[in-house]
Amino acid sequence: MKKAFYRILLLVAVAGAGYGVYRFFQTLPSRQEAVPTTRVRKGDVVVRSFARGELRAVRSAVLTAPNLFGTVQVTKLAPMGAFAREKDLIVEFDDSEVLSRLEQRELELEQVDEQIKKAQADLAIRNNQDQVDLLRARYSVRRAELEVKKNPLLPAIDQKKNLLNLEEAQRRLRQLESDIKSKQEQALAELNVLRERRNRNLLDINREKQRLLQVKLLSPITGLVAIKQNRAGFSGMFGTQIPDIREGDQVQPGMPVAEILDLSELEVIARIGELDRANLHEGQDVLIRLDALAGKTFHGKIKSMSGTASANIFSSDPGKKFDVIFSIDMRELLKELGAKPEQIARILATAEENRKKPIVQPTFSMFGGMPDLSALAAGGGMPGMGGGGASVSLPFAGGQMQGMAGAAGGMQGMAGGAGGEGQAQRRAMMGGGGMMFGGASLSPEQQKQMQEVMKKVFGGKNPMEMSPEERRAAFEKLRDEAKKAGFEMPQRGQRREGGEGQAGGAPGAATAQAGAPGGDRGGRNGAAGMAPPAPTGPFSQKDLENAKLPPPPEASDNTEILLRPGLLADVEIIVEKVTNAVYVPNQSIFEKDGKPVVYVKLKDRFEPRQIQIAKRSETVSIIASGIQPGEMIALQDPTISPEERKKKQEQKKGGGGAAAVMPMGTKGGQ
Repeated sequence: MKKAFYRILLLVAVAGAGYGVYRFFQTLPSRQEAVPTTRVRKGDVVVRSFARGELRAVRSAVLTAPNLFGTVQVTKLAPMGAFAREKDLIVEFDDSEVLSRLEQRELELEQVDEQIKKAQADLAIRNNQDQVDLLRARYSVRRAELEVKKNPLLPAIDQKKNLLNLEEAQRRLRQLESDIKSKQEQALAELNVLRERRNRNLLDINREKQRLLQVKLLSPITGLVAIKQNRAGFSGMFGTQIPDIREGDQVQPGMPVAEILDLSELEVIARIGELDRANLHEGQDVLIRLDALAGKTFHGKIKSMSGTASANIFSSDPGKKFDVIFSIDMRELLKELGAKPEQIARILATAEENRKKPIVQPTFSMFGGMPDLSALAAGGGMPGMGGGGASVSLPFAGGQMQGMAGAAGGMQGMAGGAGGEGQAQRRAMMGGGGMMFGGASLSPEQQKQMQEVMKKVFGGKNPMEMSPEERRAAFEKLRDEAKKAGFEMPQRGQRREGGEGQAGGAPGAATAQAGAPGGDRGGRNGAAGMAPPAPTGPFSQKDLENAKLPPPPEASDNTEILLRPGLLADVEIIVEKVTNAVYVPNQSIFEKDGKPVVYVKLKDRFEPRQIQIAKRSETVSIIASGIQPGEMIALQDPTISPEERKKKQEQKKGGGGAAAVMPMGTKGGQ
């Protein structure tokens, strides 16, 4: 009986324990909460925008390999990272082929000159012989005429014979005159052919001399030397390392060889999202932190912002963003680097000098002159500015003005004619690439000065409508006024060294009168033709001869070389400070039926609630109405099942590449 009692007691205890476990599991939630939540907060909100960018130089000049019409091989190259001063030698190419072609062209020119001399001597001898023959023929005609006068005293048969002799003498005279004229025309044609050959040789020599000026590339500004990669031998295979250009390498014409970076003035370029773009404006203050200078904060301003967004599908963030450029306080930055006051003053002075110079490398001009308007287009601005239209050649060397229809409009705008202060004048003077004076580029201040000089000289007149005398006088006055303003204009074409004639003598000047005594002199004067001016470039011959390579980086103690383009920087932009604002994280806001909603937690469920957004940034949103502070809201969409959410996460992870994470337009956090 006692044993049965213990069994019943044990059974009751087991049943009670089972009921207790049952009640315990009944008190637990039906499923584990998998949706993260946060509370709606109220307080002072500082609307900030953050960006990640890189440091870069404000100004830079890219030096490209010239077209030497042959092998372009590097013989001298500045060291990578060297600090180059203005007019320092950066790259020098092999000029042996150019010199060989130049010597050959000069030899051909000497041969043509000798042929022209021989042709002129032969023409002079032939003219003298023709004059003798012509004189004999005229004497024969005169003798025959005297014989005819005897006809009344002679028999009929002798009279007929005298008449026939006179006709024969006159026919021979006419034939001789015709032959002499034909021979002279033939000789002059041969002489003109030789002159054209000479002019062609002069152009070839000028072209080779121009290529010779491009053999040495000098630094147009003061800055850091960055050597480009030699992509000429790149096979295109992934994983292949592209080496830098070195001495002895062969490069292709037009290929970038080196870049001069002006480190005296730097800026930061970053990408801003579309939500922050509307809150930013130019001139806004920012705080910049460089990774290379930990713990240091520098002040700056928003310099410029792009008008359109762009995306880079090869980056980890394929979303479209706006490019924003931030200026940085160089004085503060240099002071943190440990620069002394005199070093800071020197660096800022260098920045001011480089700021006055054109940013782009000026192109070489085949024709010297002031200005180089040989390719001025009607309404299209100066050479190198992408303008199209008819070309105009101005008489800066004393030649004749030649133009085509449509060029008068551009010339009138350049000369400051009717509406000369409008767009036509600005296009002609400052069309984007800068005015070229003898191959040298002018700064915007110099362009403005030259514009005033031209306006003063031409006085609203169109040079195309002037007579040659008025035009010559106007350009003489322009040369004097430009010299007073500090611009050197070339004089009229000078006699080429070793040449025959003076520039300005038109080819074929010997055609005045073939038998005239001045014909020989005219032929010699026109033998040389119009020699093109000597080639010019952005640097003088003396600069090219005295140019030297900059010292290597280890031999330089300049503070500015411690700053290298490409350093990463964090930018913080304080947009606005809002007091007593209700705000939530952006990832808690979702879109439902085209309206923003948040999911408010009510006990064990979530309720969608429509809200009104007052202001938005990349991280938080200020709410105008719809929710109250302290309420619990979801950070994920609770209407999506965990399996579906997990499936979407796996699809994102397994998609690979930038396309897998591109926004698809479905519901989700910002």
